[in-house]
Amino acid sequence: MFSHIIIVVQENRTPDNLFGAHAPNSPCGTLGDFPGADIVSTGVGNGTNNCNAVYPLIAGFDPNHQNADWVKDYDGGNMDGFCDGGSAPCQPYSFVRSPDVAAYFAIATTYGFANYMFQTNQGPSLEAHQFLFTGTSAPVAVNGSNDYYWYFVKDNPASATSSGCPINTDLTWIDPLGHTYANPPLNSECYAHDSLVTGATYCNSQTGICDKSATWRYYTPSAGSIWDAPDAIPEVCYGINDATRGGNNIACGTTNSINNGAEWNAHMRISETLDSAPILTDIANCQLQQISWVIPDSAWSDHPESSGGLPLGPVWVSEIVNAVGQSYANSNGACDYWGTSGSQTSGVVQPTAILVVWDDWGGFYDHIPPFSIPQGSGTANNWGCNGPSEWGCGYAYGFRVPFLVVSEYTGTKSGSTYTGYISGACGSSCSNNKFPYQHDFGSILAFAEFNFGLPTIDPSGKNRDADYNAPDWGSLRNNTPLSDFFSLYPSNARPFVPISVNYPQSYFHNYYQNNNASPMGPDTD
Repeated sequence: MFSHIIIVVQENRTPDNLFGAHAPNSPCGTLGDFPGADIVSTGVGNGTNNCNAVYPLIAGFDPNHQNADWVKDYDGGNMDGFCDGGSAPCQPYSFVRSPDVAAYFAIATTYGFANYMFQTNQGPSLEAHQFLFTGTSAPVAVNGSNDYYWYFVKDNPASATSSGCPINTDLTWIDPLGHTYANPPLNSECYAHDSLVTGATYCNSQTGICDKSATWRYYTPSAGSIWDAPDAIPEVCYGINDATRGGNNIACGTTNSINNGAEWNAHMRISETLDSAPILTDIANCQLQQISWVIPDSAWSDHPESSGGLPLGPVWVSEIVNAVGQSYANSNGACDYWGTSGSQTSGVVQPTAILVVWDDWGGFYDHIPPFSIPQGSGTANNWGCNGPSEWGCGYAYGFRVPFLVVSEYTGTKSGSTYTGYISGACGSSCSNNKFPYQHDFGSILAFAEFNFGLPTIDPSGKNRDADYNAPDWGSLRNNTPLSDFFSLYPSNARPFVPISVNYPQSYFHNYYQNNNASPMGPDTD
């Protein structure tokens, strides 16, 4: 179906927060111009119904969003604890003013928007990025002497720049009963686990490359941070399946082995001062890999304390969309990443799906509870779980996050007109929060596996990862995750509609130079 999938990961929002200015189901006098969206601009907290406050995208505050805050916010399913005991109204009960997110709204209403995308984990960024790359934050190792699939990393380390194989972190772990362990099963986030694109049993001993059958690239502003999931995979970090190196301050890609970090050097694209936007460079040069992860710089991450001070996140994402959609013209016909823009010459037409997801809820209010919270029972390692399976027991699922989908096969066609599509759209009665319109991070992984014919992630054969357990597979696994976003396939591919923005692509290419700035991770938590 697609030659390329781009996974853009933004920061710290919920649908109610990001799109509350367009809430169609709200008594607070907002625009209400997003029909079918299950969004409100009110929040229940401290025993009262609050009209959410309006803030700019870069609001200058950062609501708490560690695992303990998730538990308070959820409040046993009441979804009313987002003030953490403070007085209402408070900052988590807020939505972003409409002009700041106009580009996101254009993407959502032109192409695809999910009412019910849930982050898989009940915690912040480090674990969320692990789930988006490896399908878990639990150390389920290939042929390991211990199988710690019950123990999820629950929170970020104290420092956002202390993560991955080189660091002996101060991570905390959680078991199915919600117990926290300061001394984890392993002393670092480094274990020989499969990811979507790498496999511990696929390594070439001569090259050190451990890829499955898809090319890939991971774009990130800085290595060794909580947002750089490949840092925690030894075959990527070191080019060898040796987790014993973990915590020994051996930098990724600079080992003394014969492979010398070949996997890392082949796939990690670290931002440089001379090129602030390498993903845009690779699209322009027709060098897009089959699967790409795009991690933002702090200046355009959507974090409410963004270092740039400007609402650049929606522009950044839109420029990626526009670069793909206009690739045929911009490359003089060398590649067509949209698929309907120009010549249908074999090898030039390479349709691309752009999946934009936010890594966690950021502490902001959302009115839809997670569709499932499997709880554990038992003692020691003799756990039981109340769900239909043991997957995610004690740490899944988290709150809703926004999710946008862009492709030539995404939208709704009426005659010769194309409009946007909402997964789980609702009319007067919300929510349509049920199969197949429930999605999570595993849906992204599972769709990529389906599209490229990749094996599932779980190396233990116990189905302990998010891809296998994606909620939109269905109980009989007879539905392809995210497939409702591509109903135009194969005969109704749509022409590209650009997203209007105020900054050219060159603004991002030259951002570091023009602003005397250095590459910086998306935020501090």
